[in-house]
Amino acid sequence: MNILSKIAAPVKEVILHTATCNEERFTKESKKLTNVRDYYSNYYDSNLYSRVEPPAMLTFIKERMIENILDKEDYSFKRTLVIKNPFRISPLSAMVVFNTENECMVEYTIKGKNNSKDYTKCDETVTKRHRVPVLGLYEDTINNVELRLLDKSGNELAKKTIKIKTPPLNAPVKDCVEITKMEDKFDDFKFVSGGYSGGVYAFDCNGNIRFALTRIPQYYGVYLFDDGRFLFPEKNIRVPAYGNAHTVITHDMDMLGRVYHTYHQRKGLHHWAIEKEPDGNILSLSSSIIDTYMENAIVEFDRNTGETIYDLNVNELFDDKYKTRNDWAHINSIDYIPAEESVVISMRNVHTIAKINLPKREIVWILTNPKFYKGTNVEDKVLKPEGEIAWFYQQHGIQIVHDETDKDPNTLRIMLFDNHTANRRPVEWFDGVEKSNVMFFTIDEVNRTVRQDKVFETPLSITRSNSEYYPEKGRVMAMCAHFKPEIDGYKAKLYEFDYNTGKCINEMSCKTDYFTAHSFDFNVKAMSAPLNQDKPQIVGTLINPVKLDTLPEELKNAQAATEEIMSELKFRRYGDILQISAVDHDLQKIYMYSDKNIYMQDFTDTEQPLKVFKTQRYFVNMPMMDMQPDTYKIAVQYLSKTYTTDYNVKISDEPIKSENTDEI
Repeated sequence: MNILSKIAAPVKEVILHTATCNEERFTKESKKLTNVRDYYSNYYDSNLYSRVEPPAMLTFIKERMIENILDKEDYSFKRTLVIKNPFRISPLSAMVVFNTENECMVEYTIKGKNNSKDYTKCDETVTKRHRVPVLGLYEDTINNVELRLLDKSGNELAKKTIKIKTPPLNAPVKDCVEITKMEDKFDDFKFVSGGYSGGVYAFDCNGNIRFALTRIPQYYGVYLFDDGRFLFPEKNIRVPAYGNAHTVITHDMDMLGRVYHTYHQRKGLHHWAIEKEPDGNILSLSSSIIDTYMENAIVEFDRNTGETIYDLNVNELFDDKYKTRNDWAHINSIDYIPAEESVVISMRNVHTIAKINLPKREIVWILTNPKFYKGTNVEDKVLKPEGEIAWFYQQHGIQIVHDETDKDPNTLRIMLFDNHTANRRPVEWFDGVEKSNVMFFTIDEVNRTVRQDKVFETPLSITRSNSEYYPEKGRVMAMCAHFKPEIDGYKAKLYEFDYNTGKCINEMSCKTDYFTAHSFDFNVKAMSAPLNQDKPQIVGTLINPVKLDTLPEELKNAQAATEEIMSELKFRRYGDILQISAVDHDLQKIYMYSDKNIYMQDFTDTEQPLKVFKTQRYFVNMPMMDMQPDTYKIAVQYLSKTYTTDYNVKISDEPIKSENTDEI
């Protein structure tokens, strides 16, 4: 059982017993509370120096502290508590906490700086208990923020101005955006994440950074949802596979950095994840684990339990003609059609867009050059082109277009980012033009035809990238995420086009590459509500260790690990998981053993066929939550030899104390 499942009840153990009178005191006391052993049940102890608590732990603690402060009614509108960066990951955020005698709403305005105008948001929550999320602050400055109390009709009851000082940002986000053309300023923000640089940030129409994360996710970036939350994939917590090792721990998080759920996923995910509906189950991309292929699976998991409830390996749908490489399909994006329980996916390495009916587990249609699937089992699924079509190659960012075409039940409109490179799957009809494109298609699903509506040309973005369409504004965004070589010293850009004329209106240049970019605004109403902590926050399952009956011969004959061996491995406890960092596939087994119990985590069921991934270093996992209470020694099989270590872990049925230093 997970720790957060065990501690769902004892609220008093995390409540401060003295009033928090200012932010400095709040910060000091909250740091004490992050030493979670001293405040609620802890069932592990070890001599591992490194200990990291999952972000869900910090959310659990801070949420209960804030609710306790509101219970005490220590703060009023005249004497507000301002908590900067309350969840330690979003430095340009704050939460203002106070009580009022009568129910009302709170509206705030961040006064404009650096040529940007005032920014106003209202949490729209009518209450006496106010948790006001302030997002959109400027970095490295004293922000002037006006707070206003409003009645249910929006009439002003009172107002005041507070000052919120923010820190300077560091690389890769610091000064990473320049506006190189701006003919029509936008009111929302551009949200950028992922890439080799890995930063997560948002900027306004003047290039001012107005949001950033201090933690770096996996290089696919975070997966932004429509409600303003996102799925944050841990960069260095993965599972070995045939090819790219995928992230197996992700966090459903909002812009404050609050974790709604942490998901443990046996197979991991890559490239893309979406909500089936607002706050609904999550569709993600994964890999099959029953064969040697990678990035070829679609997985649905329950939003609340983390349970995998659907899994489709696209190898089932295609014959073997193009299964000539480990990542033959390379699914890199997905969109969902709720009424039909179908998805549209982009399969980069076969220049293919496919619509798949999930319950029937069958292909509905395929969009690509019809020559490609001649003589295959899916030849009859390929749409027939109407008119001239400029074909796409190694595309990204498939997206269903929602505009006036939604009124016709027989057609489906889609858009994609055509990277226009064919190095992974050369074809004779590739034109070799060194340009990328945003492309629009209309598909007649009755007559099984396709026509090309629009093409917006951009500089060559060799990989990643996406696009967005805003029909109410008549605008198209091309997110060119990876220039090689750089253009005028920039590794990436965002271009905004007029949909009707094709004219480039705005150009935003990035000093670092990225994976995707989106337009968004902060959902302060959702972030003002307290989290429901009655249910476990850490859900799902990882691959559990196997319990052995006897000590294996290799462990009986193990040698003590030398300093050189230990320098190649990093041990830590991440919540209730033992983690060890090593180069991909070098660490083959982990043993936790005592005189009575022996457990083994075996990673030898896969191997690494691709040199490009062999240099990756990451943490592998040995979950301990289902192991018998005992004191265990730790041993490893590393590069085919077994070594004992001086590390141990005690697992107890009862809360225990430890003097070790904790980290969050």
